[in-house]
Amino acid sequence: MRLVVCSLLIALACSRPPKVTSTPADFRRSVSGGDWTLVELAGQPAPTGAGGRRPTLRFDADSAHVSGFAGCNRFAGGYTIEGQALHFRPLAMTKMACVDGMELESRVAEALGRTNRYEVAANGLTLFDGSTAVARFTR
Repeated sequence: MRLVVCSLLIALACSRPPKVTSTPADFRRSVSGGDWTLVELAGQPAPTGAGGRRPTLRFDADSAHVSGFAGCNRFAGGYTIEGQALHFRPLAMTKMACVDGMELESRVAEALGRTNRYEVAANGLTLFDGSTAVARFTR
C-alpha cells in the first residue's frame, strides 16, 4: 500500500501543470523557436499529408505571425492573443494541388479557424474551441 501511495505522490509531484502565459510577449517567447508538429487532430492521431509529412506551425517571436505546412500547402498569417485566448486571423495559403493531404489541409485550416484558447505544457501545445481540444502539437 505504501508503495502505491508513494508512486502516486511521485507521479503527481513530477507532473507539470499547463504553462500559463500572462502577456502576448510571454506567449510568443514560449511557442517560438522551432516547428510544432501536429500529433492529434479532433481527438484522433494526426494523419500525414503530402510527402508523408505532418502539418506544422511556426510562431515568430518578434511578431504576432504564424506560418506552417497544412498537409499540402504552406500557409502564413497573423494571430491575436489575450491571456489564454488565441485567435488565428485569416491565413494566406499557397494553391498547389496534391494527391495526398488536401482533406487533411481542410481539417487543419478548420481547426485553426475554430481555435479560441490554448495551453502550453512542456513540449506540447494544445489548441481548443471552448473546452474541446481541436489540435495538439509537439516540438
